[in-house]
Amino acid sequence: MTLSSTAVDRIRSLVRRRPPAAWRRLLALGLVLAALVTAFWPDVGHPAVVASRDLPAGASLTAADVRVVPLAEPLPGSFTGADAVVGRALSSPARAGVPLTDFDLADAAGDQASVAVRVADQGLAGVVRTGGRVDVVSASGEVLAENAAVRETRGQVVVITLPRLHATRVAAMSLDHALAVTLR
Repeated sequence: MTLSSTAVDRIRSLVRRRPPAAWRRLLALGLVLAALVTAFWPDVGHPAVVASRDLPAGASLTAADVRVVPLAEPLPGSFTGADAVVGRALSSPARAGVPLTDFDLADAAGDQASVAVRVADQGLAGVVRTGGRVDVVSASGEVLAENAAVRETRGQVVVITLPRLHATRVAAMSLDHALAVTLR
């Protein structure tokens, strides 16, 4: 080792030296301990219930249909436990792995009913999508129901969910006439 007068030369000579074996072993032990701690560190994410597979609208959720996963950020309206959603019905289809929120579930109250409506305009029936919202209009132009949730579509028939009071009226009108729906 030579004596040098500049700081750069001193740093360079220190870097070229090998640290003693004891320091290398201590450093290796510290790295192994850090790896073990991070391997068993609990996940600190925010729990949320997600669909475990693709589910159709109206499906009654079971424990096999949902699972709880951690999210990086809390999601407003999400559920933290599967027991909060089991037994409830979906108001719209759900994709696998997508968190379920309060908007995805049908009202828990029994004041909702589903009605099959034959749509007068076959072209419009092809545009109506499951999970969408529609207004139901009679042939005379009277609005029978507003903001009804579309549960299913089959050809010219659209199944909608709406308050029971309006559902009976829409069902009675659809027996005699095809009804119109307006998209929201």
